[in-house]
Amino acid sequence: MKSFQILIIITLVLCVILLFLEEEETAGPVLSIVIEIINYLILGLVIIETLSRFLQTKYKALFFREYLFSFVLLIFYISLFAFFKFQKFIVFPQGTESVALFVILIRNSILTVRLFARIQKLSRYLERFTARPALTMLQSFLYVILSGTFVLMMGFTTQDGNGLHFIDSLFTATSAVCVTGLIVVDTATHFTIWGQLIILVLIQIGGLGIMILSFSALFALRRKVSLEDKLLLSYMLSEEDMSGLSKSLANIISLTIILEFAGAVVLFIGFIPRFGLSVQTAFLAVFHSVSAFCNAGFALFSNSLEMFRTDPLIVGTIAVLIILGGISFSVIMNVRDVVFGRLFARFSKTAKKREQITLNTRVVIRFTLVLLTAGIILVYFLEHGQVMADYNLGEQYLSAFFQSVTLRTAGFNTIPFGSLAQGTALFMIVFMFIGAASGGTAGGIKINTFAVILARLRTFLQGGKKTRMGRYRISDERVSRSFIVLLFGIASVIAGSFFLTLFENADFLDILFEATSAFGTVGLSTGITAALSVGGKIVIIILMYFGRLGPITILSAASNTSQNTGIEFPRGDISIG
Repeated sequence: MKSFQILIIITLVLCVILLFLEEEETAGPVLSIVIEIINYLILGLVIIETLSRFLQTKYKALFFREYLFSFVLLIFYISLFAFFKFQKFIVFPQGTESVALFVILIRNSILTVRLFARIQKLSRYLERFTARPALTMLQSFLYVILSGTFVLMMGFTTQDGNGLHFIDSLFTATSAVCVTGLIVVDTATHFTIWGQLIILVLIQIGGLGIMILSFSALFALRRKVSLEDKLLLSYMLSEEDMSGLSKSLANIISLTIILEFAGAVVLFIGFIPRFGLSVQTAFLAVFHSVSAFCNAGFALFSNSLEMFRTDPLIVGTIAVLIILGGISFSVIMNVRDVVFGRLFARFSKTAKKREQITLNTRVVIRFTLVLLTAGIILVYFLEHGQVMADYNLGEQYLSAFFQSVTLRTAGFNTIPFGSLAQGTALFMIVFMFIGAASGGTAGGIKINTFAVILARLRTFLQGGKKTRMGRYRISDERVSRSFIVLLFGIASVIAGSFFLTLFENADFLDILFEATSAFGTVGLSTGITAALSVGGKIVIIILMYFGRLGPITILSAASNTSQNTGIEFPRGDISIG
């Protein structure tokens, strides 16, 4: 068994090396020979591994039926490999380069999928994979990011026909899947309509989560879902009652479709006076509706939304979508159920138990209003005589409102961020770090976490021992998790800023702003993103990935729960403060 695993790991490593080597535009004769050798090594290892298993199994018919999909992938891979080698000796019509690149990417994608699937089959990896939901979430996002990276490297996605370089493609795919909005190339001008459509799909997958989409399809097709899968789904949705998982999924998907569709309709109406009645205008509306609701911040205009700063319909619609996406599905559904329940009770004579506003909903709505109001006041006070000096009073208020909303991790802007005052940038860093609500499409440490920390500090100052919010007591576990999230967030931003100072020649405040924006999956930038070095891009990619998954998920995936034996140790004292 171990020999097969070693074969697979070697093949996988060779496949990754090949991806990098084939990205070299000017490959010399030596490098070309190395690439050719690796190609044949991979093919040979894949065939040997598959045939060896087939020959050693006792029940060959059963083995063939069980691994039919794997055999089909192998045949398809060999066919693509042969085609790629065969086309070198034939003169094809113009456009052969794009065909060759397409074959390479499809071939490598198939091989990667097959290898990962085989690793799961050959070991107890799958058991560990389903038993640790946090690890599943990390890997599902990673797979989507890598898939998006491979596709964006293809020539048909960019205007120049060359595709993105690997690091830029990885950066863009990560930013889209992690719904951040930081860009190293202009989304509006660098990509074709197909490239923009791929980014849109990645944003939607990242906003909802690949596992939520996968399980929604299973429930829709009425396929059986294992207990492990239900545990995973309940972890992702923070839903303790597993009997209502299918209903929760249906609510999330339907709510997303309704809100994004409604937003797209309003934006379409708002775009018509500028761009006319066309399919392109409809695509602009859909793209920005999805990007806003998912708090992604990607725009198909080179200056983001600065050209619409005087248009309350466009700015207001985008702002509402950002807020709805940021306050989380659970809050929206709780408010919906309460409103409909009370309407039903008013117009119906039948007695029915009314839904109640939960503590989580109260906290999210209250802190959202407080942060939005504080953001409006601070942006207006600090920038009305600076960046917004040429705006009239109505434009200043509208711009202050919109930028306060986007600090909830949306990433759109209607004012130029390269000219912000230092005080404005500093308070924005704090707001971006806090982020929006848990369970939504936004990032940051979350306002729920921030509220629990404030409640704990207030309890401490009042001399109490149990953390309390109103008439509710917060468990010690929730309090501990909140402080862990806070410390992890601070450590991530500090570490990211430190490495960025090593790689980039920029002002520290700009670097801190960039690192916080990446961790908070905000997407706002003072203008240094496009000029980042390779090292700087890698740092931002890691921060975006960590920020989207969240500290608890990251730490849960890295933890070793098997060492928790439940043994009580002697109490020790240590001086504090």
